[in-house]
This record gives sequence, C-alpha cells and structure tokens, in this order.
Amino acid sequence: MKNTNTKGQTPLTRRDISFLKFLDNGTYSGTSTLQLPQRDRLRKIIDFFDIVFYLIDACYQLLKKRKNAGRAAIENLANALTGKFPDVSLDFSKVNILGGSLASPCATMHQNYGSSKLSFSWSRCTQCNSNESDELMAMIYCPERHEFWCEQNLGITRGDRFCTLDVPMEFDNKQVHVWLAYRTADGRENSNSSYMGEVLIRLEEDGEY
Repeated sequence: MKNTNTKGQTPLTRRDISFLKFLDNGTYSGTSTLQLPQRDRLRKIIDFFDIVFYLIDACYQLLKKRKNAGRAAIENLANALTGKFPDVSLDFSKVNILGGSLASPCATMHQNYGSSKLSFSWSRCTQCNSNESDELMAMIYCPERHEFWCEQNLGITRGDRFCTLDVPMEFDNKQVHVWLAYRTADGRENSNSSYMGEVLIRLEEDGEY
C-alpha cells in the first residue's frame, strides 16, 4: 500500500514513511543495508524532509505551538514531493507550515519592483470562521541562505484588505517563498498558511528599503 498523492507526484512508499518516522525519533541507523539507488532516494527524501521540518518547527517555536513538527513535516512531504526519482523536487506551494481552523488568507501578491517591498490585497471574507479583527502574519523562506523569517506582529487585520511587507535586506537578490496566515486577536487560534508564490527580491541602486 502506498500513500496517495496528487497527479504527477511520486508517492512515498510505506518504507519511506517508516524511515521518516525513524528520522523523527532520531533512531534510524539502517541506511547502510540499502542498495545505492535506495540510498540515493532516501538521501533526497532526507534533504527535503530537513527543509520542511525546519520551516514547520521554526514556525511552531515562534508561535509557541505545542504540536509535533516531525509528524506535520512527514504529512507535508508526502503531499509536496513532485516528479519521479531521480528528478524529484519539492513543490513549496503544497507546504502548509501552519495549520489551524480559521479561514485562510485569500490574497494576491504584488511585487514592488526595484524595492524590497511586497504588497498583498484581498477581498472581504464571508466565511463563518473568520473575524475582521484576525491578525495577519507573514512567513518567508530563502532556500539559498536556508533562512526562515516570520513576522507575527504586522499590525494588519483581515479587515484592512491591504498590506505592504518589508522583506529583510538579507534576502536582497535572492529567490524567496512567501506564505501568509491569520491568527485571532487573542492569539488562541490560527489559520492554515496560504502560499503566495516565489519571487526574486532585487533592490535597484536607487530603490527603497
């Protein structure tokens, strides 16, 4: 039995899932018994698992979430692997780095060319699991630097319908992946994260930070 996946993606086998569970416990030591193609496959899985775990664990720690980041990373990896081995990659649009019951952001991202600013706009949400006072959070991951940035105090609410985000200068001239999420004003609940896309942050000589 295999863990099902979306069309065009490579499902993780039962052995892969078991292996990742060992990784989560830090007790796996049997890689040496595998044939070279199997080792190469698992090596790629480990590399992608490390990225997804890093994103989720960093987010959980910042937001003080008492959840199992390893289990969440395994579930995300099963959904986000795309392609066929050995040409497999990670589809960041399918990585949900924060889970919750609030209505997720449904925004459009606009890049302010020549500056480090990203803008987001959205319409009024009519779902019952949303509040105009829900606070917007932004998350950015830079693969080249392997750095994760999260701002949970933007001072923007769901009711504002617009936000301009200043990207950290460390990400200048780098490709970054961007997510948004909401939390309630009291911080007790949050939404799933919404993937906004991948952009190149490029500050022009006379640009503005």
